[in-house]
Amino acid sequence: MRDPGSVHTVARALRMLTAFDGEARELGVREFAALLDVHKSTASRLARTLVTHGFLERAAGSERFRLGPEAARIGLLAVGGQTLLAAARPPMATLAAETAETVVLSVPAGDEALDVAQTGSTHLIGASTWIGRRTPLHASSDGKVFLAFGAAELPARRSLAKVTANTVTDRAKLERELARARRDGWAAALGDLEEGLNGVAAPVFASRGECVAALSVSGPAYRIPPERLPVLARACVAAARTIGDRLAAVEPGNGHASDGQRVEGALGR
Repeated sequence: MRDPGSVHTVARALRMLTAFDGEARELGVREFAALLDVHKSTASRLARTLVTHGFLERAAGSERFRLGPEAARIGLLAVGGQTLLAAARPPMATLAAETAETVVLSVPAGDEALDVAQTGSTHLIGASTWIGRRTPLHASSDGKVFLAFGAAELPARRSLAKVTANTVTDRAKLERELARARRDGWAAALGDLEEGLNGVAAPVFASRGECVAALSVSGPAYRIPPERLPVLARACVAAARTIGDRLAAVEPGNGHASDGQRVEGALGR
């Protein structure tokens, strides 16, 4: 038998999520309570549950909430991501075949990179499922791409977590890496996220020139030593450019929203 209380709770949670729009990008417990006509403790409990499951997240340096990475992922798939994913799949398959390593497409989600598509490596060692994973911007090649090319930014006052011994936590050093990424057109991670995991990433630009995704190639350090990174990066940059060209084929003049507009809408920008 359906539990009326559970259904009511789900309805309340959905109302909280749909309260966000272009003007109300951050909401607090007091606003949730007024929206639902419930006590603040009830609204707070619902908000914590949504945070736990990734549908909300705390706004940096605030007690307010904003849509979380799971909301971004679902919105991307439902609103505009099918176009992005359709454009990405053939170049991703080509890149994976060329490099024999794992290829991942990610999008910015708050202060993290969210992996939304993957083409697996032909190797057994290092094979992993990345779809749905979230990684810190400063500790991953795709996250560094988002920071370098203006798709995301780090909270000003928050210290950078040291995920591994190789994670760059000094902001000045990280900025030098980002400047190099802007100069070269790609970013690298050498054990930043996981010891022994190396990779490169390149930006995917939509028709209006904004970075809407990142394409990465990664694998074990013994297969991807530092000296191999430039070779992988060239292939990754070429594949990312192909994805961008495929996205640019959908123009507003053809009666469709541009992919940049679709992705922005999916991510609540």
